[in-house]
Amino acid sequence: MSASEEAHQARQAVPDEERLARLRDETRFELGLLHERVGALLAAEAFLTIAYTAAMSNGAGWGEAFARVAAPVLAALGLLLALLALPGVVTTARIVLAQTAVQDQLFARRRSDDGPYHGVPGRPAALADQRRGLLFFRAVPLLFAAVWVVLGVLAVVLVTHS
Repeated sequence: MSASEEAHQARQAVPDEERLARLRDETRFELGLLHERVGALLAAEAFLTIAYTAAMSNGAGWGEAFARVAAPVLAALGLLLALLALPGVVTTARIVLAQTAVQDQLFARRRSDDGPYHGVPGRPAALADQRRGLLFFRAVPLLFAAVWVVLGVLAVVLVTHS
């Protein structure tokens, strides 16, 4: 008997209710990680945005020299942070969607025995709802990356033309 067959038999031995409870716990954990990652990214990006704005709006004589260096560096740093956060956010979202799909399969298997899915007749699978719910998390790093590209170009153009 191969290792995959043994793993399949071991999964079959665990009742669906127990598998569902484990999946829900794992999903909660992954969603917690996702919230923490995006929250940390938002905090870092907020700090960089404030620093960028301060550098660009400094009207003092020494401020122009500072803005020439600081604004593009801050834009590059913001872009780098967004791009570094992207794989972790996308991977965690993918894990949550995979776990939601397995939960849907478990509910679909029980649906014929216990009646309607989640107690609501005609309720669609939760995967589509979860995908829409994760849209914000998946979009945040991409949006910040796009914003920092624009702000970086703006800083370089404004600094070189002044």
